[in-house]
Amino acid sequence: MAIRTSTESVSDAVQDRQRARTARGVGGRAAPSAARPAPPRRRRPAVALLGVLLIVGGAALAGLLALRMDSRDAVIVVNTDVPAGTEITRDMLGQTNAAIDSDIVVPVDSLASIVGTYARVPLNKGQLLDTTMLVRDNPLEGGRIAEVGVPLVEGRVPDGLDSGDLVRVVRIGEGDTAGQPLALALVTRPPVESGGGGVLGGGGESDSSAATLLVPLEVADAIVDAAGNNRIGMSLVDRGVAVTDTDRLRSLAVAR
Repeated sequence: MAIRTSTESVSDAVQDRQRARTARGVGGRAAPSAARPAPPRRRRPAVALLGVLLIVGGAALAGLLALRMDSRDAVIVVNTDVPAGTEITRDMLGQTNAAIDSDIVVPVDSLASIVGTYARVPLNKGQLLDTTMLVRDNPLEGGRIAEVGVPLVEGRVPDGLDSGDLVRVVRIGEGDTAGQPLALALVTRPPVESGGGGVLGGGGESDSSAATLLVPLEVADAIVDAAGNNRIGMSLVDRGVAVTDTDRLRSLAVAR
């Protein structure tokens, strides 16, 4: 009986030591509930570098835009449509701020120097003014060019006639009389309605329109006479012609 008790005591002591070793992680199987250590996270240096570059690039772009905003200058802008050959007055001009890297755009502090010049080409509302659009001399100076107004009749002139158009002016024949070419002329002021009926009137008193032409002086009277007798016809030759291109204006009339 005593031997059994001693054996049980030894067995209990062995089991106690095994449990203690297992609890310390020495030998035996690990406890089922013990969690495995998480593997170390992999670092992604390329993604991190891309993020840094995006931040730096965004800051640089914002700085550049701010710098461009600060470098805008006050320049002159046209605040109404101006036909070619028209004298420039203050009420035709306004100002705006723009970042312009050009020597020909007119700054606001040069306003006084351009008042009294003439539009070399048609100017459009909202257009930045530059020195290539202007001339110092009056297109009518020199005594070789005249400015005449002519009424327009639908079917006898091109549609969409505008400032800067070069036209061939013809006196329309009647009866047995053939038509007579008069001149190559430049439209300086586009058709202006004097009544209803669109840009080109039908020849009636209530819906007629008229345009202003630069013509060679020697045929000015013949054009005025043809216009007064409602015998004017035109054909379009070219568009966008400057008032300084006076060599393109010439008489086509043949002495009779």
